[in-house]
Amino acid sequence: MHFDYDVTFSLFEWIALTGLAQCLFILVYVFFRVRDLRQGSIAIAYFLSLACAFGLRFALRLEDYEAPIRLALWFSGAIGVPLCYLLVLQVSRLHAFRGGKHFLWLLSVPATLAAAFVMARLQTPTCGLSFFALCPKFFEGLYWLWSMAGALCMLALFAQRDVFRRLGSDRGAKERYWLVITLIAANVLRIVVNLLLSTGNVSLHDADGLQSVLGIAFAYLVTTTLFRVYPLPVALHTGARAAHLSEEEKQIADKVRNLMELEKLYQEPTFSRADLAREVGTSENTLSRVINSAFGKSFPRLLNEFRVEDAKGMLRDPAIPIQVLAFEAGFNSLASFNRVFREVTGETPSHYRARAALPGQAKAGDIPQ
Repeated sequence: MHFDYDVTFSLFEWIALTGLAQCLFILVYVFFRVRDLRQGSIAIAYFLSLACAFGLRFALRLEDYEAPIRLALWFSGAIGVPLCYLLVLQVSRLHAFRGGKHFLWLLSVPATLAAAFVMARLQTPTCGLSFFALCPKFFEGLYWLWSMAGALCMLALFAQRDVFRRLGSDRGAKERYWLVITLIAANVLRIVVNLLLSTGNVSLHDADGLQSVLGIAFAYLVTTTLFRVYPLPVALHTGARAAHLSEEEKQIADKVRNLMELEKLYQEPTFSRADLAREVGTSENTLSRVINSAFGKSFPRLLNEFRVEDAKGMLRDPAIPIQVLAFEAGFNSLASFNRVFREVTGETPSHYRARAALPGQAKAGDIPQ
């Protein structure tokens, strides 16, 4: 038996493999990071489609199967546009997002496929069901129709006036704002590339390269914000006191969790118990009792642990100065940050950063109880 070890990859194939690895990392991160999978289902579906696109671009080296691979590649790219639309709405509205009629945009993909087949049959009657994947007219119409449908989907997104208004008014929405901008920019550029391809201004090979570069740049940019958009959830206390919470008190606990995890109210240095009580619509005494029972800790401790967990994520990036990330996490001074960080984690921020930078030794860790 003879093995051929002389296997070489082109630059774009290496980019596709790197992009696939990045997408798989994002998928694993989101899957284990979100408390409720329904909260992360759209993000998982979107990055799964992007991972499939990278994998299929690498699979184009199998020249004998180029036509079916091209069709699958088109589908993974086409489904990404309506998924981007849904993901932007979810990121901007968080727990207030209700999909409903917005999911109808997913039907644009099979509609585009059917329309392209009809156009190809009208122009070339020999483009039958068993041969349409090999018909050039079919692919020409497919790329053009996808560009039009994708452009309409993005225009519909801008018609949702509350998207940027929410991100501009919500506290702690900076990371979500940049994630939305990155999503929109990446998908608009993908649509432009396919429009140029459908009009013959870009060759198929060049379009593949541009799509791969755009995809890997997008995946890299996403990883810089995703860690703070999907924070570690706080575990509810399971003691005897938590079991005796009324339904109304459990709703208050859920509101507190959402405001901390999703809207990140802890990032405001002056945020107080009175502010949180006003946000959830209850008295300060009731709020303190619910937090003690549901989370097993006091309000200041809960606030500081969220801030420390947020800071731990930023400490893994050596480019962010400690003083800057301390204020970003919600501390009003570097001294208080150092003191609280050591109380919660048992080590200084500098020591944590040095340890987390070593391969295989960085630990996300749960928020201490």
